[in-house]
Amino acid sequence: MRLGIAGGGRAAWAFGSAWRRIGWPIAGVWLREESRSAVAELLETPRRELAELADRTDLILLAVSDRAIDEVANRIPETNAIIFHASGSLTSVRGGFSLHPLRALPPAGTASDLAGALLVFEGNHRDVAEKIAAAIGARFASIDAKQKALYHAAAVFGSNYVAAGLDIAERLMERAGIDDVRSDLVDLAGSAIGNWNGQSGPERFTGPAARGDRATIERHLATLAADPQLASVYELLTEYIAGTRLAHVE
Repeated sequence: MRLGIAGGGRAAWAFGSAWRRIGWPIAGVWLREESRSAVAELLETPRRELAELADRTDLILLAVSDRAIDEVANRIPETNAIIFHASGSLTSVRGGFSLHPLRALPPAGTASDLAGALLVFEGNHRDVAEKIAAAIGARFASIDAKQKALYHAAAVFGSNYVAAGLDIAERLMERAGIDDVRSDLVDLAGSAIGNWNGQSGPERFTGPAARGDRATIERHLATLAADPQLASVYELLTEYIAGTRLAHVE
């Protein structure tokens, strides 16, 4: 299936790299005139106008920001190509489909492959989307359009907020006098994820909230008092873990 790509960000690079790996053709990349993206050069394909993509492709990937999807979709002339996008929160446009990789995508130019990723589908042409997933070695799931916002909120908790938590941990470590701790925090997070993956009961959590150690929690809150917003986040997560533990006790 011949692919045209509209946009030059992470999704363009991820799908384009997968297309190249499996030997499927890429007809070209459309970018805004002011775009500095090098994705066309990285994929060794020409920059083209949207009308050219409409004429030369079987599929057009809208790899633009969520706020630009409708605008760019409406600029594509009448076409036989199936239009799809990779947004996790928005539903399909122009009778096509959405196909969201449940994976944190790296910047263009760095190693990127969708093999093994879960591709979450919504919309029409399910057979085409399943063929894409099978060809690139990805897993496939489908979702009702009404559930996309909830699905994407879940993905944010499982990805963006994990990264935000590591950011906060690194900052607090530095304040405590421990520098160059980034890789150690990655190992720590990896061990916590491994434990969560291996357990389904209260044992999936560790730390003072899981133990009911209120004295330690109060010391943590006292040292975070200078940052009320962060202390509030700490308390919310503490209550969640403690509530989970108590629910199992009952």
